[in-house]
Amino acid sequence: MRILERKFLGRRALPDFAYLLIMLLLVTACSSEPTGHENASARPNDYTVKEELVLAVGKVDIGMFDPKKGWGTHAQIRLTHSSLLTIDSELNFIGDLAKSYSVSADGLTWTFPLREDVKFSNGESVTAEDVKFTYEMLKEDGIKFDLSFVKSIEAADGNTIVIHLNEPRSTFVSQLTEIGIVPKAHYNDRYSDNPIGSGPYKVVQYNDGQQIIMDYNPYWYGKEPQFKKLTFLLLEEDAALAAAKAGQADIVYVPPTFAEQQVPGMTLRTFESIDSRGIMLPTVPSGGKGKTNDKEVEAGNDVTSDLAIRQALNIGLDRQKLLDVALGGYGQKAYCLCDNMPWFNEETVVEDGDIEAAKQILGRGGWADADQDGIVEKDGLKAEFDMFYSSGDQLRTDLSLAVADQARELGIKINLIGATWDEIYVKGKTAAVAWGGGRHHPHQLYTMNSSKVIDTGYNNMSNYRNAKVDEYLDHALTATTQEEANKYWKLAQWDGQTGFSGIGDAPIVWLLRVDHLYLADEKLDLGKQPVHSHGHEWALFGNITEWTWGN
Repeated sequence: MRILERKFLGRRALPDFAYLLIMLLLVTACSSEPTGHENASARPNDYTVKEELVLAVGKVDIGMFDPKKGWGTHAQIRLTHSSLLTIDSELNFIGDLAKSYSVSADGLTWTFPLREDVKFSNGESVTAEDVKFTYEMLKEDGIKFDLSFVKSIEAADGNTIVIHLNEPRSTFVSQLTEIGIVPKAHYNDRYSDNPIGSGPYKVVQYNDGQQIIMDYNPYWYGKEPQFKKLTFLLLEEDAALAAAKAGQADIVYVPPTFAEQQVPGMTLRTFESIDSRGIMLPTVPSGGKGKTNDKEVEAGNDVTSDLAIRQALNIGLDRQKLLDVALGGYGQKAYCLCDNMPWFNEETVVEDGDIEAAKQILGRGGWADADQDGIVEKDGLKAEFDMFYSSGDQLRTDLSLAVADQARELGIKINLIGATWDEIYVKGKTAAVAWGGGRHHPHQLYTMNSSKVIDTGYNNMSNYRNAKVDEYLDHALTATTQEEANKYWKLAQWDGQTGFSGIGDAPIVWLLRVDHLYLADEKLDLGKQPVHSHGHEWALFGNITEWTWGN
């Protein structure tokens, strides 16, 4: 396999033989399954100040440092780029590049006076023109960030940005935290080869599929971090654990199945998240066509399109047992994509694990086990369907197995298929998919449930349509206050008669919120963490300037 290598700022890339040597060490450590005691000497304990960290937390190069390629859509810009706003540990929106912000009463004009002391990693000042360029470039592209509602962007006097909208957009504030600003003078199609940002770190080396090295940006305007160099090893979960046992990493992500592993000098850190897992279920019969990521695909499933099947799964699956079996108890039950957030409708919480109630729903829907084979059928159609899950994700694998096992008790047979995400995106509209999501804002409620985004990207994979839900979602999106928006987000979930939640149309049956688990050196203090969002790869790093190393 050819290894693509990118170099930055003159730093020599890691030679292939050196990387192979590291991997040989990790494979040896993994295959021997050490308890960690024989490797205790590999982790230094004789210093009190440490300025470098080695991290193995998964695939962290999605978007390759370029917002046009999606850098920021997984909340990972904080290390390398600044944004107009950011969030604090209490999930409040606060200024970053912007000293403050104001919104007109009609919600159409957003004003941001910018800091004067911000520089890119090349020493050049960040100006309103750079912000204007970034937003206009992303609006024109329209793929990773939907800015179609933006009417115009103005670089006003006094280093101020004024953004005019065509209509109010309640979730715009979240995009202001996700869009990393790039330099107008240096941005082009090869930006990923030499990214220039204004975050606390700069990328100095990127070996595709192997590692990322970041150094402290001396022009950083915020609190100086203790750690001046970060090396990210792009390892799978088992290899990451081996790296920890070999004393080669300071922090590694671990799935729940690895949570009880003992590594001397490291402790398990557990963080609550809104990172939710569930089952996406096609809501239309088979035989249709659609698009996923601009590719034409088949769509529909004759079993999952029956509402009784989806509602039976929502009430019949036992979330606590799934939590115990698939996550080892590291998580919480979930009933929507936004449990416990201000826009969550608590009326959607159900008494689950009720097998008899689930069977009654199926019976009223015309499903019965006439041939006594344990699988219910309707008009000659067995309640049997395929379910895809990411084969590279241990957590989704374990959850899918547990779901299929419980579904058999309801009379529903689920055939599991492990695949890559590229394969899932091609087949996913014809079968169930082990789905995930959960952000610090409610915009995914729109992208996963509005009929207006069907066939765009991988939005609304279930092809779900409900005119009343669309009405609520549109009201929520165009609300001029967060309070008004939250009212409509809740109604879209359930208004007493209809909604996209599990007690309504259930296009996605949400099951669990996963805890994010990391093994970290016992000397490392990770500061005050907010509730984590979807994606363990970057959720940890928003407060990295607060991290410290001590005895």
